Amino acid sequence: MDLLGASINAAGVAVVGALLAWLGKGRFDALDNRIDRMEGRLDGRIDALESRFDDRMGVMESRFDDRMGAMESRFDRRVDTLEGRFDGLQGSIDGMRSDLTQVALAVGVRPRAQND
Repeated sequence: MDLLGASINAAGVAVVGALLAWLGKGRFDALDNRIDRMEGRLDGRIDALESRFDDRMGVMESRFDDRMGAMESRFDRRVDTLEGRFDGLQGSIDGMRSDLTQVALAVGVRPRAQND
């Protein structure tokens, strides 16, 4: 009799354990499905954000390149202007040197002796 009672108790415990395991598995499967759906939505949102970020970065790079090109152009024009002014200044200095040489020769200054 004790053996029959123990067997019935063991069968009852096994049935309850199997039922709890089946219910728990169903809950875990539901949670897995829910997490998979959330991951899918999150991946879609991240992909959309990456796409928007890439688009905006492309626009920013284009604007930056345009502005850098404009600045380089302005800088080149300014350098060309300065080179022209320096060339003019050098021409003026050369003319003044020539004029001073003519004045010096006119008043009779002798050329300096050179040490060779």
